[in-house]
Parts: sequence; C-alpha cells; structure tokens
Amino acid sequence: MANSPLQKKPTSSRESIKSTPGQPSVTSDRAPSAAAPSNVLQLQRTAGNRAAQANVKQLQGDGAAAAGGSQAIASWLKAEAAKDKKSDLFAFFEALSTTEQKIVTHLCSGGTGSSSLSKAKKHITGFTGRSVDWDKFSTIVRTVKGQNTKNYNDDTDRDYVTYATTAAAASVGAASATATSVSTTQGLVTGAAHEGALGAVTDIGPAAAMLSGVTSGMQIYNATQNHDEALSTHDKAQNIGGEGFAGVADLTRFGAQSVVNTQTYMGAAVSTAATAAAGAAGVVGGAAYLASGAAGVYTHGKRKKNLEKLEKETAGKDANLNLAANIGASTQEINRKKSGATALKGAAMIVGGGLLLASAATPVGWLLLGVAGAIGGIAAIYKFYKKRTRKEEIVDRFLGVDKKVAELQAADPKAKPDKSVLRNGLLQQNGFNSVAQCYAQIITDLAHTIYKKGVLESDPQYVTLITNIGLKPDPKKKTPKADLIAKKLHT
Repeated sequence: MANSPLQKKPTSSRESIKSTPGQPSVTSDRAPSAAAPSNVLQLQRTAGNRAAQANVKQLQGDGAAAAGGSQAIASWLKAEAAKDKKSDLFAFFEALSTTEQKIVTHLCSGGTGSSSLSKAKKHITGFTGRSVDWDKFSTIVRTVKGQNTKNYNDDTDRDYVTYATTAAAASVGAASATATSVSTTQGLVTGAAHEGALGAVTDIGPAAAMLSGVTSGMQIYNATQNHDEALSTHDKAQNIGGEGFAGVADLTRFGAQSVVNTQTYMGAAVSTAATAAAGAAGVVGGAAYLASGAAGVYTHGKRKKNLEKLEKETAGKDANLNLAANIGASTQEINRKKSGATALKGAAMIVGGGLLLASAATPVGWLLLGVAGAIGGIAAIYKFYKKRTRKEEIVDRFLGVDKKVAELQAADPKAKPDKSVLRNGLLQQNGFNSVAQCYAQIITDLAHTIYKKGVLESDPQYVTLITNIGLKPDPKKKTPKADLIAKKLHT
C-alpha cells in the first residue's frame, strides 16, 4: 500500500460506490477533519452509544494523546488484512480522513476509554479470537463514513427458529405419515399391522406432532408480529387468514393427532373423536390455505407484471426506481410460487381431513395430511433459499461484475475471469466484506429513497412501486416507514 496507516489519501469532497450504468450508487459526503462531527452524530445515532460521545470529543480534541494506540491498531489491522487477503477493504479505511480513522480504531478498541492494541485484539476479533472480524470492521468503517448500515432484513432469532422447526416438522411429519400408511395398509391386507412400520409410528409420531405444533405456534406468532396497518388489504388478509387462522386450525389438528399418536404408542384403541377432530381441523385449515394460496398466485402474479412494466419504463431514467422495481418483481415471483405451494397444501389437507371425517378405512387421510405438511415445509425452505441466492445476483448487477468480466474477455478473448474473485475485489474496494453486507446496504438505501419519494413526496411511479410490494402509502401518517418498505421489497 502506498499509504501508511492513519495517513489520509487525497480524495475528492464526495466519493461514491460505482455501479453499472443506470444503477444507483451508494454515496456519502466526505469532509475534512474539522467537519467530522457530522459523521460522529451519524455514528452515535446508529450505535446508540452515549458513552462514545465523550470519547469521540476526546479524540478530536487531543489526537496526539491517542495517536500511539490508534497507530498501533491500524498497523496491526493492515498486517492482518494482508494475511487475510483483505487489503482492498483496508484501503477503503485508509481513504478516510485522519480523524475518521482514529474514530474507527477507537471503536475497534471497544469505544470506551483510551485506544490500545490489546483491547482491539479482544474487541474486533471473531468468535475464536484468532482473526479479525472483518464484517464488524466493515460496518464500523462505513458507519463512520456516514452510511446507514442498518440491516432491516437481518434474520432474527424467531426467524431461525421458524426455519429450523418448519424443516424438521416437514421431514419428520412426512416420515410419520408414511409409516402410518404402511402400518395401516398392512393391517387392512393381512389383518396385522407391519411391526416395523408400527414401531416407526410409535417412535416418530409424537415427535412429528410436537414439532408441527411448534411450527404452527411460530406461524401464529409471526402473523401477529408482521401485522401492520400500512399493509395492503390483500396482505392483511394473507397475514390474518392464511397465516394466523390457518395456523390455529393446524394447531388444533396437531393436538388431536398427538392424542391418536399417544393411543397408538400405548397400544390402545384409536379414538374416533380424536380422528374426527383432526379431520375437521384439517378441512378448516386446508380451506384457509387453499383460499390464501389461490389469491396469492393471482395477486403476486399481477404485481410482478406491474413491476416489470415499471422497470422497463424507468430504464436509463431513474436508477434507484429501476433497481427497486427489479428486486420487487423478483420478490413477487418468489411469493407467487410459494402461494401456489400453499394452495396445493390446502387441497391435500382438505382431502385428507375429509377422509378422516368419513372414518374411511384407509391410511390415505393421514398420508395426505403428512404430505401437506411436507409441501408447506418445502415451500418455506424454497423461499428462504431463493432470498439468499438472489443477493448475489443483485450485488453483481449493482457492482457491475458481469460488465467487468466482459471487459476482461474483450481485452483477451482467451481469458476466463473468475467472477467470485472479481466480486470479492469490488466488494472490498467499496467497503464491504461480504455479499450479504452489500445487499443489505442496497436495500436500506433504496428503502429510504422510496420512503422519501413515494411516501413523503407522493411521486406517482414510486407510489406504484410501494403499492405493488403490498403496502398502502399514506403521506398524512407518513407511512409505511423505511423499515417496512425494506422488508416488503425483500420478502
């Protein structure tokens, strides 16, 4: 590196993250040291750390006293960056003003008291304490630079619990239903249930009912947490009916099924009342899922077309709106396919529940209910997977990775550029350590732009965007807020 740590590189008064033509750029005002308090205030608002205020003032007023600690931290970070192949990311730090660099090293040292290398090695290292947490470093640097690094779409604990229980319940439930059908079929054909299958039923059944019950409980809880007055009429109905009401019906069904499983486990006669209750709940819940899914297929499909039209209209005119329309259309397509799976799940539940209600001497009823659970689990996993893989596509478009590949191939037709290497270099040059960080920044910046243009200023095209991601803009109430816009744009 041409610069030593804490040495300011010559920069213009305003720098930006470059992007492909027609795409937005993440910009931040770059000011000399004297103007650093504006960045500090942004940092304080983001971090919410009042104790940092006094320390920041101390750094600005007495830079010489902290220079030794800051210099040592910067030198150590530079060496670690070279070792971890993060030199481009460290160069982003070096482009900050001297005061900003001192603030960064101070925060890397914990943000309280005096800066020291020993404190930094404890605070900025990862879980093992042996390497720098470059995600944390990137966030600190970009925050000090003045960017809003809030990730509105970051998964929470309840999200991870939902993912885990949904996947587990789907797989275990399908296995339990299959074992039940095998056991019942053997009983009908030979007069005695298959011992292996019966053993599987008694072993797996209780776990399947328990996991499915937890999943339904999380579904009901998430429905209450996700409700917002700024949601469109369709999205409110989906939230209340398709998630909340159907979740209650599912919970009832799993309760009845647990009774049946317990009776099977104990070798007792299966209760006709419990079977009928499971069947009735299956029919009711299935009807809610079927209606919600069918409505979703139509609505999300219509929104997707509207957003694709908006994307074409704004190409080369409004980079922010163009990219937001692209992301929004992708989200609606994901939701359309998930709605299709939800409708199929509902249909399977109605038929399966109906067979149980009819007391039909067949295992198909239980099997269809198990299949319905598996369909729901697969649909949830699909949506989770698509949301994660799409991040790379959006980031590549934003950073111009494909354009860079084309340029290299044009210069040398025999060249075979590695997209992952190019992507990593461009990410670091723009202050990011990962695709996820860059994607989060893109969504955050777009959400605030959409809020300003569509909610506060009622720009017709931005209003169209907001409406087609499932929200109702209300300039008087100043809703929806940026956080909800970010969530609906992404999910």
